[in-house]
Amino acid sequence: MKHPSNILLLILTLISCKNLSELKTEIAQIERIELIAITKTDSISELWNVLVFEKGGCLGGEQYINETKFKREEKPLVFSEMEWKKISEYDKGKLTEFLITKLSDTTETKIHTCPFFGATNGEMAVYSLQHIHKKNWFDFSEFKEYKDKEYKSATEQPQIWLQNILKNETDRKKLGELFKNELKE
Repeated sequence: MKHPSNILLLILTLISCKNLSELKTEIAQIERIELIAITKTDSISELWNVLVFEKGGCLGGEQYINETKFKREEKPLVFSEMEWKKISEYDKGKLTEFLITKLSDTTETKIHTCPFFGATNGEMAVYSLQHIHKKNWFDFSEFKEYKDKEYKSATEQPQIWLQNILKNETDRKKLGELFKNELKE
């Protein structure tokens, strides 16, 4: 006769497998609903709000543009290929202008900048501008001092430096102008 704890373990395993299967089905349904919402979105503003305030995600370092020897395809931030394609369909100038209007917004999004803090709306706008223009904010000569600056703590690192730049009206306007000038190149 089997030991009762083994039977209990088997039952729990079966239940957890069933729950995992149900969870995968629910996730797939949510992804389909999100995809439908995104494809029906006509304005940049609506799409942006769905992606950063409803969907969310984790950046995990993908917010910066890297030049690599192998020229691998860059990841589209936390957005899926389809979502990034939808964003990219908009006129680059209009998209840049829209994102620049978001720079002063300190509202926290549902996007996390691992291993630190949730990204602000302005911060996500900068990260998106970086991907659109293939240039990081600290690559502009006006902000070069941050490029090789050493991380000292969770509050002394690039995310916080960028948030502080965005809080400063002069620096924020300068950053917006620099990205706007990228349209001319």
